[in-house]
Amino acid sequence: MAASRCADLDRTDERVLSYLQECGADYPALIAGNTGLHVAHVERRLETLANTGLVEPVSGEVIYRLTDEGTDVIDSAPDSGPSV
Repeated sequence: MAASRCADLDRTDERVLSYLQECGADYPALIAGNTGLHVAHVERRLETLANTGLVEPVSGEVIYRLTDEGTDVIDSAPDSGPSV
């Protein structure tokens, strides 16, 4: 299942998932700042990744972390090395 999900990820998704894998959980604005991405784009991608079960909000303040399935997906990506 994880391998098929890898094909659906774009470069932004891979950067966000790799960042969360490395640091645990973080706010969308900090994810954006630490990955060099725009906040609005990161927020949209996090919503999509949450809807597919790859990340999950941690609190009412919208802090996201990687799920186990998200970890499997990023680990099976062809170039899954840290890109942050």
